[in-house]
Amino acid sequence: MKFPASADSKAPTKLDRLKAGFPGDRVFYDKWRAAQKAKRMERLLKAFTRKPQESTVKYGILKEGWKNNCPKPADVLAAWKPATKLVIETDEDLRRNVSQQTWKGLAIKDFGGEKGLGVVATQPFSKGDIVCDYHGKVITYAQGRVMMQLLQDEAGYLFFFRTGQRHLCIDAQTFPCECHPCADTVGRRLKHSSEQANLCPEPFVLKVNGQDVDVILFRALRNISVDTELKFDYGVKRKSFRGEGQDLQWLDE
Repeated sequence: MKFPASADSKAPTKLDRLKAGFPGDRVFYDKWRAAQKAKRMERLLKAFTRKPQESTVKYGILKEGWKNNCPKPADVLAAWKPATKLVIETDEDLRRNVSQQTWKGLAIKDFGGEKGLGVVATQPFSKGDIVCDYHGKVITYAQGRVMMQLLQDEAGYLFFFRTGQRHLCIDAQTFPCECHPCADTVGRRLKHSSEQANLCPEPFVLKVNGQDVDVILFRALRNISVDTELKFDYGVKRKSFRGEGQDLQWLDE
């Protein structure tokens, strides 16, 4: 209470401690430093929704202006864990990536033939990283079903999901989208794989441009190396179509 230990507070000098009635040894001083270092570690860990490189952590410490009593970058990397729902939904970088579609480390690639366009990693991703979103207009489940019936075989970019008690759909079929009329978005180009999926979709609510928006973010299921194609499980198999999709072998791959 006498000398609050925050990530940015200045350590009390020996004279300060003596004037406040503390003993002249370092017992309380060392405890204060340990408390501050823990808070600095917490701040650094919250800054990364993707597992950072050591150089990135060093730059983060330099940007904070901390000259001493800092966590070691190696210790930060060892302590890093996938971001929690609360951290993700309040992260400014993620909001900006969703709003502006500025996801890094991804490229749309033309695989040719029937496979067409897909997405590959241009940088490594670690298990638990948020990689990108499934971008489009959020509509109701009922509206999505009507679109699917009208489009039939062409309805390849409708993402149905449930969040809480609400059933919704993201319409990435309408392309280009209203908010990014000049750009393709990586999420809609992700391919399906039930056996080799390396991404998992999760629903979140982010405040984008001042409004709460339902979004689907893709989290890495495992470590992903450069040039790896990114895929997720659409949740359907050949047997899902009452026998009509038995010739679509790629659904079960």
